[in-house]
Amino acid sequence: MKLHLASEVAMLLRFRATNHKSIRDTTELVLTKSSFEGVRPRDGDWASVTNRVIGIFGPNASGKTTLLDAMDFAVKAIAQSAGWTDRGAFPHAPFLLDKESKKETSAYEFDFTVKGTRHAYGFESSPKGISSEWLYSFPEGRRRNLFDRSGPESKDLLFSRNLKGENVRISRLMGAQNLYLSTAAMANHGQLRTIHHYLTRHLRYAAFSEYYKQSRIRSVKKWIEEEETLEQAQTLLRFADLGIQRLSLEEIEIDEKTQSNMRRAMKAVLEEGDDEEQFFANFLEEQRKVISFWHKGSTDDNDSHNLDLSDESSGTVAWLSLALPALREIRYGGVLLVDELDSSLHPRLASALIAMFKSPEINPLGAQLVFTSHDTSLMGHLSGDGLSREETWFAEKSPAGVTELYPLTDFSVKKDHNVERRYLSGRYGAVPALAWEELLSSLQVEPQA
Repeated sequence: MKLHLASEVAMLLRFRATNHKSIRDTTELVLTKSSFEGVRPRDGDWASVTNRVIGIFGPNASGKTTLLDAMDFAVKAIAQSAGWTDRGAFPHAPFLLDKESKKETSAYEFDFTVKGTRHAYGFESSPKGISSEWLYSFPEGRRRNLFDRSGPESKDLLFSRNLKGENVRISRLMGAQNLYLSTAAMANHGQLRTIHHYLTRHLRYAAFSEYYKQSRIRSVKKWIEEEETLEQAQTLLRFADLGIQRLSLEEIEIDEKTQSNMRRAMKAVLEEGDDEEQFFANFLEEQRKVISFWHKGSTDDNDSHNLDLSDESSGTVAWLSLALPALREIRYGGVLLVDELDSSLHPRLASALIAMFKSPEINPLGAQLVFTSHDTSLMGHLSGDGLSREETWFAEKSPAGVTELYPLTDFSVKKDHNVERRYLSGRYGAVPALAWEELLSSLQVEPQA
């Protein structure tokens, strides 16, 4: 298995972002172990020097979500920007609490492996478009340029002889709003298509919002059409002790009046140029499919009773919408980004999800989980041995409103230290500073002596 991991599996090593929302200064999340030094491991085994799980803790509004949002934005730009030629401006979400940052570019960079070779890809952008873009590889432990872009136009691109393909021809298809990597993938560039595929298909974001949860449920509906995936979903629900025996995907009829109302609502969100009929046909097909949850009856009732999604608890839906995507990333060796992992999940289920990624038996390909949470118990006893020092990160805001990200490895931690208790006592920072005196004063309450 070690040879397979070293030569085939793609892994995320680090991510950097600059000037994105509350992230003003260059901020870096590192997934390699702190003991790893150099450009590549001596034996080429990236699995041995890379963490499977990273948990980010911190108070509300500290920027935990902002980091995941920056990763998600970069992935979407890589996936979609080839089609952004007619946009009025490139999406831009700079730090807004000082005048200079509003005017500056934002930057994003992924450091990752594909087929055992380390790569670094990134871009810098503003509302005017792409100001720089780069791709490097490290096949023998030394950096090798594949392409460098220093401006918005095709003439601003320099290609290395190590990058095979019709690079100059493809670059002419690119505009200021288009990333070259996106354009090259659209043009079926053999070498760059592999890089594009990893960055756009192997990093899945599970954001904490009703929209994203419903999006994941729509994906679940498609996946459980496969018998193997349906069985996995049923196993996950039984594992969680939710009283559910099995799932089924039912197809219902939608009457003409409801269809008419759906069509009117759909027109409000369609953009100019969208294929209305195709869009509606796809939407209607998705609405016809309904997940049914089959529960065993009372002890003297051998029948099963089915409930639809709207009748299930939010915890059941949250578990299904997270655990099944997690299993798929584990199956294909991807990265799952989860915002507020503990939300709507019992701590034991949140802990179980972490344990799935940490288990060599369940996760032999080294899929990775990056999550944010307020649940400090995930640092400790409920997660078995808990998150290691390597796997624990913190986010907090400076007095200037700037997100700062740092790992637990920045501190001296002994084996007998209770990390959860020490964190809550403020030893590592990243806890809310509650202004009790101000609150009491505003309520005109005299503090007790």
